[in-house]
Amino acid sequence: MSLEDTLRDDPERVASIIDHTNVDPTATEAAIRTLCEEVLEYGFCSAVVVPYHAALASELLDGDANVVAVVGFPYGIQNSAAKRSEVEALREHVDEFDMVMNRTAFANGDREAVVDDVEAVRDAVGEKTLKCIIESPALTPPEIRRAAGLVEEGGADFVKTAVGYDGPTATEEITAIRDAVGSDTQIKASGGISTFEEALEMVAAGATRIGASSGVEIYESTQ
Repeated sequence: MSLEDTLRDDPERVASIIDHTNVDPTATEAAIRTLCEEVLEYGFCSAVVVPYHAALASELLDGDANVVAVVGFPYGIQNSAAKRSEVEALREHVDEFDMVMNRTAFANGDREAVVDDVEAVRDAVGEKTLKCIIESPALTPPEIRRAAGLVEEGGADFVKTAVGYDGPTATEEITAIRDAVGSDTQIKASGGISTFEEALEMVAAGATRIGASSGVEIYESTQ
């Protein structure tokens, strides 16, 4: 049975593929405590936080859900050594890393730099999960396919659509990514997803993980 069919039969299972997110740069400790409480209450896959809050999230979740930290956030313009250092500093507390592709290198057509950047972070991440954000809402379909292919070449486990700053993700972006990568590379859809039906549309297009600050709203829209 496909993931789409599974969710149609049992909508509440959508919680298991949601990365519940708060990467607001002004997020307080109280807000992260609420985020983690919701992760545990609703059974979300993980809590996604900025590096500052990674240790707190790890303490609060205590292995009952994954902690995800963003790396090279939000534009990916840091050099590879800086991104590696971020990973190394966080590895004790973090289960999955959501890095941002070097968007400047990509815009300049420097394919080698894009791939090398992902490879460097992949090496630092080791056996933990690496997702790479290509910011697909800012790209054309051919650019999306090209970026997704480079991210896969660099060794990312997931191609992730967006940080959410350049508008909502469209299903066409998921389709373009799926066309460009092999079946072993997964897709995380994020940016503007706030209902179960929107999440289901992303899954139907090929996404296997949903990133959202509206995880509770998505879950409750299944009722």
